[in-house]
Amino acid sequence: MGRAARTSRTLLAAGMIGAAGAGAGIAAQRRAMRRFHLRPDPFAGEPFGSLRGRPVPVRADDGTRLYAEIDGDDRDDLAVVFTHGWTLTQDSWHFQRGALRGHGRLVFWDHRGHGRSSGGARDGYTVHRLARDLGAVIEATVPAGTPVVLVGHSMGGMTIMRYADENPGLIGDRIVAAALVCTSSGGLGEVTLGMPALLARVSQRVLPGALRAAGAGSAVIDRVRHLGRDGSVLLKDLVAFGPDAGPAAVAFADQMMTETRTDAYLDFFRSMITTQVISDCAALGGTDALVVGAEHDRLTPVGHSHRIAECIPSARLEIIRDAGHMAMLERPDLVSAHLADLVARARANVGGGL
Repeated sequence: MGRAARTSRTLLAAGMIGAAGAGAGIAAQRRAMRRFHLRPDPFAGEPFGSLRGRPVPVRADDGTRLYAEIDGDDRDDLAVVFTHGWTLTQDSWHFQRGALRGHGRLVFWDHRGHGRSSGGARDGYTVHRLARDLGAVIEATVPAGTPVVLVGHSMGGMTIMRYADENPGLIGDRIVAAALVCTSSGGLGEVTLGMPALLARVSQRVLPGALRAAGAGSAVIDRVRHLGRDGSVLLKDLVAFGPDAGPAAVAFADQMMTETRTDAYLDFFRSMITTQVISDCAALGGTDALVVGAEHDRLTPVGHSHRIAECIPSARLEIIRDAGHMAMLERPDLVSAHLADLVARARANVGGGL
């Protein structure tokens, strides 16, 4: 799809949102939904979110209750800890969870304010706080001495980079490998989401203040944001997925977003776009690192993956074609294969056997 066509889709989405109460806007939305549902859907009928493990309670250092699950809790040879992205849950790793079962102890958890985790205080909705939450999860779910592979998507990848920065003594020792999927080390305030340059510049200038003001009314927003799901699905499809993504995967991602607490939704976003340097990435140079980007990623554009790979000279960079920000739901077999290869190398490096 060319730049002009992508810009037209962006303007159409903006027009639909602005004309939500108008007949023309509703008609356009209905036509777009009909086209959306006519797409081929390789994952129609997929039981998203049905894979479960043993629940483990985790307490963050500020007392916030975090929710984690373990698959293969009889394994102490290698642990793989999955950290999901903004507005998602641990179930966003649905396909990878199924593909990697049996490869070691698999740990999945929900960020504060997401999924089954509690929210905590609003000042805890920052990328820096998430690094400490990840540390609490590792301590509660991974036996002492067990080597760890960290896997993160989007905000989860930022969490891993911050964790590495704050715990350099563990990198290359306890933390033996890391995968960063469709993420960024900073500069997200400059992302245009495909908008024309002028509109993008205006949005970048006013958005942080608008998010701060909206956060004050998040309890009210929570009560009404489940309305207008068709428009929400179309926007999710436009911004977070690549061209012709399967409707079932898009709807599942939209469901996870809708169930995210509004204060977490707003404040984490503000933290990400106002933190110019999230990490310098250097600490991860002591691991076997994998960086995965996606060709059509609008939220963390592929240039951000290239930038991370340049900061970690030993990293292996893989770009997923025909996929957007939700690559692990769009091209699950390819993402799972890259992660399985990383886990196999980690196992070999620590002296184990399959």
